[in-house]
Amino acid sequence: MLHIFFYDGIDGIGGNKILIEYNESALMLDFGINFAKEGEFFNEFLKPRSIFGLKDLFTLEILPPLYGLYRKDLEIPNLWDKFRDHPLCRNLEISGILLSHSHLDHNGYISYVREDIPIYTNLTSAFLSKALQDTSRRDLGLEVCYVNPRRYEKEMLQSEKDEPYKQRKYMIIGEYKEGIDLSFWEKVDRSKKIEKNPLVFLGEETTLGDFKIKSFPVDHSVPGASSYIIDTPSGAIVYTGDFRVHGKKGYLSKNFIKEVSKIHPRVLICEGTHPEVENPTSEEKVMENAFEVIKDEDKLVIADFAPRNIERLLSFLSIAKEVNRRLVLTAKDIYVLSALSNIEEDIPDPWKDEYITLYFKPKGRRDKWEENIYNTFPEHKMIAAENIRLNERDYILCFSYYDFPALLDIYPNGGIYIYSSSEAYDEEMLVDQERIRNWINFFNFKLYGNLGKDRESSGFHASGHVHRKGLEELIEETKPEFLIPVHTLNKGFFKKFEGFCKVIYDREIWIE
Repeated sequence: MLHIFFYDGIDGIGGNKILIEYNESALMLDFGINFAKEGEFFNEFLKPRSIFGLKDLFTLEILPPLYGLYRKDLEIPNLWDKFRDHPLCRNLEISGILLSHSHLDHNGYISYVREDIPIYTNLTSAFLSKALQDTSRRDLGLEVCYVNPRRYEKEMLQSEKDEPYKQRKYMIIGEYKEGIDLSFWEKVDRSKKIEKNPLVFLGEETTLGDFKIKSFPVDHSVPGASSYIIDTPSGAIVYTGDFRVHGKKGYLSKNFIKEVSKIHPRVLICEGTHPEVENPTSEEKVMENAFEVIKDEDKLVIADFAPRNIERLLSFLSIAKEVNRRLVLTAKDIYVLSALSNIEEDIPDPWKDEYITLYFKPKGRRDKWEENIYNTFPEHKMIAAENIRLNERDYILCFSYYDFPALLDIYPNGGIYIYSSSEAYDEEMLVDQERIRNWINFFNFKLYGNLGKDRESSGFHASGHVHRKGLEELIEETKPEFLIPVHTLNKGFFKKFEGFCKVIYDREIWIE
């Protein structure tokens, strides 16, 4: 009998942790951070205490206490004595985690999972996940590709200074393409060495116990997004992850819908982030609107968008070339582009593209990865604040909230600020956006795009999520027997399909 249990993701946006079991076979679909739930207790400056490992997240019921799933080095003495009577506590042995894409609300809590449990995904998601970990703080909550071992000493967990990082086991669903350099996966520019775990390529389909898995590329706001068909003895499960049909690669999502319509799945686990949106803004329209406001501007231009939104970055790079400006990126942007350009044909090599420029950021101490970029990047492709100030008309700065102190060095007077990022999903983000407004006003920028929650109407942001018509097309064409909406605050939308299929809102279901 098929068993599906939703540890998270069914009552909000993100945090997907979905267990599927059949007999002795068990597989987790994503294992992400529930930012809303974590935000009830923590913020950027108040984090779960890494010195106590799993304890804080178990106590606050942010992570389910599943014995056998988590890293042994994150257990403090008597941890399981406290949680063995928790209603969700059970022994769990899984064959792996099937990762849909590299957004933290889908992969962030992999950091706490045993490092020997395989992560099944595609090469782009693996490389992007590693690039983001490499360039982030040494934070326990970001160890999605390699872990920093801990030991319990003096009543707390401490990093093992003499032990190397341990690389997780990533299994790549897809074929290895001749000529691709995989050395990026095997190195880490940090103070410690890494105990390597080479990537394993499985081909286009793979089998895990009673599950046969086939991956499909789909369009989303991050490269490498995948949806899956999982064949089980009780019928096919389709897991959409996050996807859309209105991006530049919307044809990928259309192809996925077409393939699913051929099998009429037993179960469709479907994201429903924005079913209220009737006519979403396309990426092409965002690019067109941004070009129109930039083309005649004679002062500085700032483009603010999410750091993983490579498609948006490429849109602004195209605009930069049209209007003869240089696109100024941070070292982190350069690192991510460099990692992906070797495996994605449409992503340029930042070392070679003459329109890509690195912002020289004054800093007292640089991490090793950052120092390597500044030491090897072509000098003529780096720019400092004073040179931008003298030639504002020549640049588009890809800056976001945390880059704003650099504006105090550039000190522009006027220009345009294009807010092209995702909507605020909590009060803290709304406060951050008020701070953004203060910076904009201080430097006399003209704002394009909406701060606040009304993003779709601005014309300067294209959502990464499927809209109403796309959801209707998916459900009506694929004709699932059971429909389970996840990643949504709008379950009411799915009630319209009751009768057409069986819509399930329960946390746990059993299927013969």
